[in-house]
Amino acid sequence: MTKYTTPRDAIYKIFIGNPGPCPQCRGVLKKSYQSYLVLTHTGKRMKDSFTIGGDFGWFCQSCPVVVLDKKGLDKMMRYSMPGWKVGAEITVAGLVDLDAVPPDKRNLPLGGEENPIPLVEFRKWIRKKATANPK
Repeated sequence: MTKYTTPRDAIYKIFIGNPGPCPQCRGVLKKSYQSYLVLTHTGKRMKDSFTIGGDFGWFCQSCPVVVLDKKGLDKMMRYSMPGWKVGAEITVAGLVDLDAVPPDKRNLPLGGEENPIPLVEFRKWIRKKATANPK
């Protein structure tokens, strides 16, 4: 069973179908819908941050790695609302552990002073070149 509150290395990868084995340990990757904190920026200049839910993360069952489907993430980022300050580049900062929000604060806005975002930060980010669908 995958523990999603474990800090992980995030590997951005472009692939079709599934990403194949874990690029770090060759273990089995399992796709999972999770909540993520996304930062948008242009160079080092921060633009905005927000939480999104998506199934673009493939979690290694053997080591603390998540492979992020770059194409799936880019597809989600195409949509924005007027007034959003979306930068030209994105970084997924980590997982948002919604189970860590105390029951008495679940009615408060997430990320406010009284209810900080319970972030499980990614330890490092690695970008991989495109690969064909490994079987």
